[in-house]
Amino acid sequence: MLDIEKINNYFGWLGDLIVRFRWANIIIFAVLVGTAFIGIRQIEPDVDTKNWFLEDDALLAARERFEKIFGNDDFCAVLVEADDVFDSQVLLKIRELGQELLAKVPYADEVISLTDFEFTLGTEDGFEIIDLVPDPIPSAPEALQKIKEMALAKTSMKNRIISEDGRYTWIVLRMKPIPDNWQEEMTENPDFAVGRIFNEVVAQEKYRILQPKTTGLPIINIEKVSFFKKETPRTFGAGLLMTIGLLVLFLRNVRGVVFPLLTVISSIMIVLGFEGFLGIRFDPSMLFLPLALILAISIGYSIHLFNVFTRVFLKTGNRRKAVITAVQETGWPLLFSALTTIAALLSFLFVPLRVLRWVGLTSACLVGLTYILVLVLLPSLLSFGKDRKPHAAYTEKGGRLLERLMNGMGGRVLARPRLTAVIFILIVVSCLVGITRFDVSFDLRRSMGFGVPYVSRLHAISETPVGSLYSYDVAIEFDQPDAVKDPANLRKFEQLIEEVKTFRLTKKTSSLLDIIKDMNQVVNNGDPAFYRIPESREMIAQLLLLYENAGGAETEKWVDYDYQRLRLAVEVDDYNSGEASRELRQIQQRGRELFPDAKILLIGSISQYTVMQDYVTWGQVRSFFIALAVITVLMIVVLGSIKVGLIAMIPNVSPALVIGGIMGFAGIPLDMITVTLMPMLLGLAVDDTIHFINHCQLAYERCGSYRESIRRAFTTVGVALVMTSTVLVLNFSACMTSVVKVYDNLGILIPAGILAALAADFFVTPVLLKQFRPFKRRAPAEQLHE
Repeated sequence: MLDIEKINNYFGWLGDLIVRFRWANIIIFAVLVGTAFIGIRQIEPDVDTKNWFLEDDALLAARERFEKIFGNDDFCAVLVEADDVFDSQVLLKIRELGQELLAKVPYADEVISLTDFEFTLGTEDGFEIIDLVPDPIPSAPEALQKIKEMALAKTSMKNRIISEDGRYTWIVLRMKPIPDNWQEEMTENPDFAVGRIFNEVVAQEKYRILQPKTTGLPIINIEKVSFFKKETPRTFGAGLLMTIGLLVLFLRNVRGVVFPLLTVISSIMIVLGFEGFLGIRFDPSMLFLPLALILAISIGYSIHLFNVFTRVFLKTGNRRKAVITAVQETGWPLLFSALTTIAALLSFLFVPLRVLRWVGLTSACLVGLTYILVLVLLPSLLSFGKDRKPHAAYTEKGGRLLERLMNGMGGRVLARPRLTAVIFILIVVSCLVGITRFDVSFDLRRSMGFGVPYVSRLHAISETPVGSLYSYDVAIEFDQPDAVKDPANLRKFEQLIEEVKTFRLTKKTSSLLDIIKDMNQVVNNGDPAFYRIPESREMIAQLLLLYENAGGAETEKWVDYDYQRLRLAVEVDDYNSGEASRELRQIQQRGRELFPDAKILLIGSISQYTVMQDYVTWGQVRSFFIALAVITVLMIVVLGSIKVGLIAMIPNVSPALVIGGIMGFAGIPLDMITVTLMPMLLGLAVDDTIHFINHCQLAYERCGSYRESIRRAFTTVGVALVMTSTVLVLNFSACMTSVVKVYDNLGILIPAGILAALAADFFVTPVLLKQFRPFKRRAPAEQLHE
């Protein structure tokens, strides 16, 4: 086993060095913070979910291939609501809004609305494409009624562009692909400029008559950034206020409040500042987790150091000795705590999602930097000041109140080891039952909640006859050109569509068949019986040629130039991870059965969420067990004993079990943020165990008694563990003040995990140490026997 006394002596020497060069430490720190401040101003958010995936991901390759064939599928849209959207004033504003959006929004391609729609009308020579709503817009009731009847007679319009009751209609702005050299045309990132300008145009007073509700990826992106730019600082600030209050209560010292907060702010500024210099972009909704984590860890590390400093300073009155002793006694356990936490966080690198890798790397860098600042900057600042006389009352009373309480607890914790073991086993079994019940979900409504304005609006849109919440696309690539014109292939495609329509999640579908069937009906005097696929290949080819000659361009969105590739768009208004996964697998299976020589591609939000679901599920399992294995090896190596290392890990699975059980029983889904909790809590839980076992081992080397060494550990480090755990619990409990559902969940899960870890360290670890007796005595100190 390691010689803890010898290691502590090395850190004592380091503490003396830190105090001697305190001014140099402070100057280096100031330069780093000043430089980082410049970098922070260069940070740019990245809310495009496409960038969550790695560059070589198969889903991205499929999406790029899809966009190369069918063009950019990004859009911005306005849902219009009125008592009657066919009112002349409403139609006038719809046309005006569409024209203004087309003129002002960057990279706008075309507008689709009641007043801008390819309406096919039968003629003696076949058909023509006209504007459904003429210019100027008529005001006569008879003319408006005729327009309404024509629109609702079209299957391709009813409950798609216009609701059957005439209350809802869409204004859709299709977008051009954003060029790679967009900086030459504009300074603002087009991902945000498009959404911002679109919202500004729609929000004008003159369009209030339309009761507009905006949607589309550019809209969500800009509103997401705007929302979390306010919500993350507010929630983080609430946690910070709670932390300040606890520091005042626990340390009752101005330095004890200001210096730890200085390390927190400095760590965040330096890491994010240098990420700004490196051009690293991140999703602002994921920023809160690293910030809250480092606030808790930094305060925890600081409390451990302050606890020793205060104890020695009250006893001796010698400031220099107190600072050096604080570094000597906390340097090693804090280093080991930092390493194990970093190991747990780096396990996110095994999840093939860039956003989670960013969380892991950023958090790991913050933890490493925080350790350095707490060990170097904090002692440097504490070393300034005068010596004092020893605190007589502290020695006479046997320590502070909390120290005396922990001393009493340490003397009784081994009273009923069997009861402790039984309770621990029952809790583990209950949690395992709960874990079997939790599910994976990326549904905005479950992860963000209706308290987020844009989520509430998207849900309201999905509840209308023409709206939907999510969508996905199916692309079929045949092995020969003109295969799409084959009636047999189109009928198989129709068969696939009809099966998709029966799926529980499907709300509506769109494809080339809508256009072909509509044209076939139009050229047959509008007879509804001809709303079907023509019988012959020649008729299909003729209809497509007539459509093209009439100036129709909508087919470009549904079939490629060579008539070799087909597209099906599926809109859904609900989300269930298991059901979505099953339906997508069924589409692939049926697609291969119907088109054995064709390739089937799946893209879109639902297919993207399903892929992420697999990544997150297996990534969670993989990262947790990798973190568990790495930390176990570290514990064995550093503690110098296989037995001690294994004992240390037994109680540290309790946080993961507890939060997994709570998630299962409470119906909290595993999503992009909650997936980070188990590895993160494993790292945090190990911190307390390291401190506790380190002090137990040191005490055993001095006294030779497990019972006495455990009592001493409770008296010395137990106080700091209670303080740090209290800070962590209340810090993360501040998340429950947020309107964001996933933050609210964090406010429940993380405190539960931390309390589980503390309880395991205080009740399970002593029983295991007493039962298995892993320590070997090195120092012939006082002979205390049990």
